[in-house]
Amino acid sequence: MTFVRRNIGYIILALAVSALMLAVAILLPNSTLLTLLWASEGVSVLGKLSVTLSLLGSLVTNFSLLSALTTVTISILVGINIALMFYLYRRQKYFLTRGSVATTSVGALFGMFSVGCAACGSIILTSFLGVVGGIGALTYLPLRGQEIGILGVLILGYTTFLLVRTITKPLTCDIL
Repeated sequence: MTFVRRNIGYIILALAVSALMLAVAILLPNSTLLTLLWASEGVSVLGKLSVTLSLLGSLVTNFSLLSALTTVTISILVGINIALMFYLYRRQKYFLTRGSVATTSVGALFGMFSVGCAACGSIILTSFLGVVGGIGALTYLPLRGQEIGILGVLILGYTTFLLVRTITKPLTCDIL
């Protein structure tokens, strides 16, 4: 319990990053609507906030179960990874390897590529694949692109494991 009390800032950071990541992932499919809404002068700020907050409920209505689970899991894991990296950096500045930062970034990117609702699929991934002509490849995958989200969860889970292992490892030379 003392560890939690001493490190409450990192817990708050993990929760804040997770909530922000989840909000972005949920609101991303409605970015055009939100842009028009917030640019409109005919709607009050309270009305704009009300609509924006009500769109957060689209996680339950617009996302498939697998998509919602991967989106929430990725958001939580990104928050935990960011908090662990800050903790590790403050504790052992020179031990934070480029590999752990790069792997966390790759996992977060895979996770963001998989964001999408049941109707439109993976927003970012289908946009990217449409440019390179590979959108038809998603139809051949058994989960229609949700595999990217699962891969993101696996990568982020692995980086969380690596960061925790690095934090709990004593600061001694491995050769001895």
